[in-house]
Amino acid sequence: MGFLRNVLDGLLSLCAALLSLAIFAVPVWATHLAINGGLIGVWAYLALVGLIYIGGNLTIAFLRKALDGVAPLRDRKR
Repeated sequence: MGFLRNVLDGLLSLCAALLSLAIFAVPVWATHLAINGGLIGVWAYLALVGLIYIGGNLTIAFLRKALDGVAPLRDRKR
């Protein structure tokens, strides 16, 4: 039963990683299009880099948990 629980926890972490990637990717893409379209200035790339950094770190953290079989809201395996 412990192995199945770790697999399911890993799948939950994988879903959390995909969801966090989607949540951060949409505003990043929209900001990039707005900069290229001339709606906002080039200074917005600074905010874009920050958003990519935070979203990338969060997604990588969830992916590491998925590979280790840890649930998204836990620090260690059950």
